Amino acid sequence: MKENDLAKGLKADWLDKANLEANLTKNARTIGFGKKKPIEVLERYQILYRPFRRVNLDITDARINIQSQVSSLIDEELIGKVQDQNHRLLLWRPKYATLESADIEGVEFEAVYTDVDMMQSIVDDILEQRWYAQTEDDEMGPKLKRMQADPLSAIAVIVPRSPGGLRREQKLIDERMESHAYVLATSLVTNCSPKDIITSAKVGERIYAETVIAEYLKNDGSRRLVIYETPGAKTMNEALKAGHALSRLCELYAECRNVLLKMT
Repeated sequence: MKENDLAKGLKADWLDKANLEANLTKNARTIGFGKKKPIEVLERYQILYRPFRRVNLDITDARINIQSQVSSLIDEELIGKVQDQNHRLLLWRPKYATLESADIEGVEFEAVYTDVDMMQSIVDDILEQRWYAQTEDDEMGPKLKRMQADPLSAIAVIVPRSPGGLRREQKLIDERMESHAYVLATSLVTNCSPKDIITSAKVGERIYAETVIAEYLKNDGSRRLVIYETPGAKTMNEALKAGHALSRLCELYAECRNVLLKMT
């Protein structure tokens, strides 16, 4: 089933659709020097408009107690297929939030029936995990400082510390690194700072993002999927870098890859 109504979308004005196939063909991998030998050929490609949802977030800056609102976009099509909490961070597109969307005409969209309540639940889970990580990070920071401020730490080069003390310190460091990394990662994808407290999040409007999917057939019969996300990019190379998150999801989850290939 197709949607033909006007839809909000993000796309690149510079994309040369007339020469796209030729450019993608040139990007096929080769081996050797001088007269290089191709090891794959472009089998098919498609320009897709993939559905995302804007997520509006209310935040409080814990340092100055000022409330504000930010937004980011999250992949509507794949959100229900990614189970790992860390992998779900690959679903977000923070840079899309500041781009101006426009009505897209003359394009057929695959009808999307993602349960918004399910999306909201997943977003809430991600942000709840962030809150726990922030709490853990804040609690372990002072503990680690006190441990490292111990007078024995200062003379450890002369009098080695006990293995038990070193293990406890390393355990704290490892635990804090994990929680701190999650806070930083969720800050990047939601367009907020590590000190911001996200008090609420609301899944909002649907916005389609222009994406180029290219599939190459290798000489050994295997296939390689290459993804270009054009919104906000100025060149094909930038679009290729922007597509790395989606490419990674396709590597991690066969179901994600199958969804994209069904659309081409």
